[in-house]
Amino acid sequence: MTGRLSDCALRLTPVLLVAAVLAACGGPPPEPGVMVDGQRIAVIDVHLHTGTWENTPPGFRKRLTDRIPRGFKWVMGPFMDRALSARSILGQLDDAGISGGGVFALYSPHTTGIAPNEFVSAQIAPHQERLYGFASLRVDDWNNSSVAELARLEAGVQMPGMRGIKLAHAHQQIRFDDRRFDGIYEICSRLQKPVYLHTGTSPNPGTRTEPPFADPAYLEESIKAWPGCTFILGHTGYDTFNKALTYVDSAIALAQRYPNVYLEPGAMGAERADEVRVDFFRRVKSGGVIDKMIYGSDGPQFPGYVDSHLKAVVAAMREIGYTPGEMEQLLSGNFLRVFGLPPIEVGGGS
Repeated sequence: MTGRLSDCALRLTPVLLVAAVLAACGGPPPEPGVMVDGQRIAVIDVHLHTGTWENTPPGFRKRLTDRIPRGFKWVMGPFMDRALSARSILGQLDDAGISGGGVFALYSPHTTGIAPNEFVSAQIAPHQERLYGFASLRVDDWNNSSVAELARLEAGVQMPGMRGIKLAHAHQQIRFDDRRFDGIYEICSRLQKPVYLHTGTSPNPGTRTEPPFADPAYLEESIKAWPGCTFILGHTGYDTFNKALTYVDSAIALAQRYPNVYLEPGAMGAERADEVRVDFFRRVKSGGVIDKMIYGSDGPQFPGYVDSHLKAVVAAMREIGYTPGEMEQLLSGNFLRVFGLPPIEVGGGS
């Protein structure tokens, strides 16, 4: 999901949509963390989105509202604005027992919308102890605007609460091997702001699904050229469009070869990934890259998604036989290490 609701939200009935807008939280949130073999492990979700209905492109608005009866189409605007607010994101984190999360800016005006750096920073600034911002930039007129856009990015990553950079090559319709964009990685390296990149495919309108836009192997020359830049390969190359692990081994291979490459399993806990989830986490474990995996969900999507995603991922890791130490690395330890943050105390067993 990129600054908007996923097609999972389209399955909500109008009554549920209205309820989601109006309902208050019921009952106290659970204790933070997840219980594994009697010990409580902290969780951070690096992959969350904010945004507004106003900044959603017409094509994507139509897709979101096509399955809603005419008299209820008005619901999508207020539902989206509420669901993607910082308050709602924190509510989903609380309901899942998650301590904190990354919130992405977005500049994909022709596909999935815009969530400006200024908007993201304003959303998270009051909650910097729990929400970590990722700045972005426009790339659709790069030959004419690259200098201005790189300046926008450099200013954006230094706004209150911003800790990283967000790119989505498939949504922004740029190839991984287009070296014109290496200036982004120079900023990443110089300012020590890790860059999260969407890899793999997406079912969203207007996104590119050809290998140069989806396979992270095409990014290798830039990875080698900028060893001081930390690259986080979002979705670990998951081919969401075809519900297949098409580019996962490619992403794992990069994490094995380069110390500055990390991975993220966003959407791997979604219903769309039910048939491949266990195989995915088995490949991560057998590939020896658990210490390179930073947990993320691609939320908030719909009410309860952040919680259900985490539960599905933890269940898969249990089935494969991940140790508590391995789960701790994946669920929060690697994030804290990469972003230079202190350990999170979530209490003991219960």
